[in-house]
Amino acid sequence: MPVTRNFGPLDQIKLTDKALMREVGLMIRERIVRRTRQGIGVDGPFKPYSRSYAAKKAEELGSGPVNLTVSGGILNAIVLTRVEDDEVELGFSG
Repeated sequence: MPVTRNFGPLDQIKLTDKALMREVGLMIRERIVRRTRQGIGVDGPFKPYSRSYAAKKAEELGSGPVNLTVSGGILNAIVLTRVEDDEVELGFSG
């Protein structure tokens, strides 16, 4: 079976662009936010609060799991800080 190449050199084929990388970045951001709200970090579940902090938090804010969402400020601050044709960078706003 003959095979014919009808395209240029593979290293010159554009596989991504800024629009695609923006979508990738937004998907990654959503995954980070969802995972964090579930109490899971990059290395697995977050460590529990210390007893003293857990007691203080429960008294002042109600009890809850370690998920960085008391105010939502940290997770809401995750933004795309740079988008290029072949990479995207996330960081924190302001």
